[in-house]
Amino acid sequence: MTEPANPEQAGAPQRPLGPHPGSEPRANPSARWMTIVIGALLLALAAVIAREIWYRHQDGTFDSWVDPVFMFFGTADADVAGVIVGILVSLVGLWLLISAFLPRPRTHVQVNSPASIWVRPVDIARKATATARAETGGTNVRSKADRKSVTVHVDDDGTGMAQEQVAAALNDQFRRLAAPPSVSVKLNPPAQQATREAAPAPAPVPAQTQTVTVTETKEVQR
Repeated sequence: MTEPANPEQAGAPQRPLGPHPGSEPRANPSARWMTIVIGALLLALAAVIAREIWYRHQDGTFDSWVDPVFMFFGTADADVAGVIVGILVSLVGLWLLISAFLPRPRTHVQVNSPASIWVRPVDIARKATATARAETGGTNVRSKADRKSVTVHVDDDGTGMAQEQVAAALNDQFRRLAAPPSVSVKLNPPAQQATREAAPAPAPVPAQTQTVTVTETKEVQR
């Protein structure tokens, strides 16, 4: 009997063949744009400092951009307004520090599948609208969804079964999700349905007639 090529991996569990779910897609971290803004400000500050160093090594006088700032902070009195500004700057720095460690927001829901398939809440809402239209046959269907719930508004067909029928169909569709959202089906008020039914149909647009003049020409041979 032959021994395994790597004895250390002889007892390791073998990973099954086939596709494996990928990592969950998430939104950009809240610190991303703040990092870009702070980086741009630091680049501008570096350019100002480079200007100061360049002119200080040249002969002649120049207008410094840094000296007035240092003179202002060195000679300014510590009054109440300065203390308030310092507290606000400290709070902003604390907020930036906390936001850097915040997790990225979750924006997708995984589908139970061997492949890595993720859907957004807007995809769930579109699927809910299509399912409700197929079940009721109506066109006035509105859906709103997030990662945990979906709400569908449909017209009452008069049988009293539209709400339960649509809810059962949606639960059957969303059971394929790893975390199925809670389904809520609401009937539109009768006043809205009566208003839509009483609304006159748009008048057909008359076809525009265009007069075409045909001129007959004859070629005369000589």
